[in-house]
Amino acid sequence: MAISACLLASCKRPAATATAETPKSAEAAPALAAAPTPTPTPLPARAPSSSSVTVLGYHRFENPPHDPLALSTKDFETQMQRLKDTGVTVISMDDFLAWRRGEKDVPARSAIVTIDDGYISGYSEAWPVLKKFGYPFTMFVYTNYIGTGGKSISWPQLEEMQKAGVDIGSHTVSHDRLTAKRGKGRTEANYDEWLWNELNGSKEMLESRLGAPVRTLAFPYGLANEQVKAAAAKAGYQAQFTVNPIKTQRAAPAPDSIGRYIVESTQPKIFEMAANFGSSAPTAAAVAANPAMAAAPPASAAMITQPMEGETVPTALPMIKANLAILGKIDPKSVEMQLSGFGPVPATYDAASGLISYQTTQKIRDRSCTVTVTALAAGKRISTRWSFNVDPKLN
Repeated sequence: MAISACLLASCKRPAATATAETPKSAEAAPALAAAPTPTPTPLPARAPSSSSVTVLGYHRFENPPHDPLALSTKDFETQMQRLKDTGVTVISMDDFLAWRRGEKDVPARSAIVTIDDGYISGYSEAWPVLKKFGYPFTMFVYTNYIGTGGKSISWPQLEEMQKAGVDIGSHTVSHDRLTAKRGKGRTEANYDEWLWNELNGSKEMLESRLGAPVRTLAFPYGLANEQVKAAAAKAGYQAQFTVNPIKTQRAAPAPDSIGRYIVESTQPKIFEMAANFGSSAPTAAAVAANPAMAAAPPASAAMITQPMEGETVPTALPMIKANLAILGKIDPKSVEMQLSGFGPVPATYDAASGLISYQTTQKIRDRSCTVTVTALAAGKRISTRWSFNVDPKLN
């Protein structure tokens, strides 16, 4: 977040004109000794912290689950018990933000629980479980969905949760892709206005209805670019959450790139990686070494790619990357990448970081390009794909 410095300009005042002569007999007044320049009070340094925070992201709670982003109430309770049994402390968003500012420390192995979208199951299923364990948590809601009936939470229910101490964050107004300049309700001509309403409008509505400040934002689908992040910072969000599966240290990643592990019922390994503080998942240090890992959102709920899913890049010769760490132990020799219109390409795979990368050497001629990555994990063939757009005119 940009910090504005206030510069004070000094100006010389003209000397006062004497109106009467000083009598010669008068003794000169003793000169005042110059006051010593006070030593500036140093700003308090951030206390060293070896703590690490894992942020868990949930969506719906169903019995039984009907899709990967739904989890049974029993499995959710089992996961919360697992955190307790393994000595992972669930902390509040207040504590997390204060820790990031250097105002306090948190336990060495800490977790934050977040629930996205605003489904009523967060109120009816997850909240009783979290009360049982005494765990604080954050609800990231998008305002267009609240009070629409069906599976959505109502405003009175959300207000009840907030008054009981549940933290409420923004998930925008419409849960649309913030990086897409064309879509429902917007064109390139009014994109800036639309983006500001998605970010600031949702924040203002939640604050007005709930009577409490909204300090955090979760990007829908994890999609964000520098313009989106700058607009979110301008709106006053203190922390912006992606779906990049990385743990957070005090100084990294940046406040606009906080990672989360999106828990899926069909991929229990995601929770295992989140709860395991000795995990091989990318750390903040790895992200610092590979900035694209923090900047790019995933092709699936927990995979980081560059370019982003749906992103429009201003070059026909992009660098293409994907982090495969979330897929588990991969046979390095089995990793392959294909590009639509080109077929297999000689990508490089780094087993230590789980990063596959390829610098294109021939221009992508089509407006849209699909990347497919396949590999053997635990003896099984797995694959993932994502698409991005190319428009050199944007350069």
